[in-house]
Amino acid sequence: MKSRRINYFKYFNLFFAIAVLVFIAGCTGTSPIAPIINSFSALPSTITVGESSTLSWSVTDATSVTIDQSIGSVALISTTTVSPATTTTYTLTATNAAGSVTAATTITVNPVAEAPIVNSFSALPSTITVGESSTLSWSVTDATSVTINQSIGSVALISTTTVSPATTTTYTLTATNSAGSVTATTTITVNPAAPVLLINYPMEAVTNTGDFLSRGFYIKEFPGTSLSRVDLWFSSNTAGDYTVELTARENTYDGTIIETSQANISLTDDNSSHQLATFNFSSNPVQINSIVTFTISKISGPGTCYYSIQGEYGGIAEGDILVIQTNGTAPPLDSHRRYGIAVRVYGNE
Repeated sequence: MKSRRINYFKYFNLFFAIAVLVFIAGCTGTSPIAPIINSFSALPSTITVGESSTLSWSVTDATSVTIDQSIGSVALISTTTVSPATTTTYTLTATNAAGSVTAATTITVNPVAEAPIVNSFSALPSTITVGESSTLSWSVTDATSVTINQSIGSVALISTTTVSPATTTTYTLTATNSAGSVTATTTITVNPAAPVLLINYPMEAVTNTGDFLSRGFYIKEFPGTSLSRVDLWFSSNTAGDYTVELTARENTYDGTIIETSQANISLTDDNSSHQLATFNFSSNPVQINSIVTFTISKISGPGTCYYSIQGEYGGIAEGDILVIQTNGTAPPLDSHRRYGIAVRVYGNE
């Protein structure tokens, strides 16, 4: 009987072929893919405290998406509004079977802008005389611009400047930034220049009673630029308290009034006893070398007032006399008596 011979080589080749097919099939299978974060952003990326920003994102192939900062689980594509109090970075995490990926975006938070602070604004000295100067000093914090009025304009945050106002002036400093503006003021008081004695015709002892107040006098060439004070001597034949008014005018007795001033005097009943009356004016401007006329009137008192005279021009040469006493209070001004008056005139040169 003939025995069957097994072909082991044939079976080995078949097994090897099956193994190769299984290996190839395993190599061509699909492996898991990690999620894809297409975008993650904040708009706007810079805000001020109290404002909001919008987070936006788009994710592909994720089984879960989360954002930190207490936002939590979110959809694959969405937005959310946030209002962080300080600068904050948000992290998005996308996850699937293949693992997790992350992306981050930052929102910068600026503090609320505050108005500028004017630490100081002063003038030294705060009181001057016409022609003198004062120094303005200031210090400002957190301003983008600082200006001072009165034609000074834009200045540094901390500085000084010298000013010479002609009259009492208030300076206003304005400090500005994005939150708004604040102001501060300082005032420089300007006093008129101290008056000087412009004209002096001293009183001399005389025996007559002088002239009635219906008369006037004028200065033919006023030697200054302002009128500040006039001294006159008065007498009366009736004792008592008197109020006398002195009016100064430009050019003629019916000219524009420069100013009117009153003086109170107590007179005896001796018309040869002279009392000084001082009339104060406001240093009103007067055109130098112009004519200034004066008229006198009694406002109150028990009797008649007189103003005192000097001798003939008081010993002053006729060509030098400036103060001329008139026969009346009407033009022409050159109609005058040959007497000066006991008078002092003060003003500014």
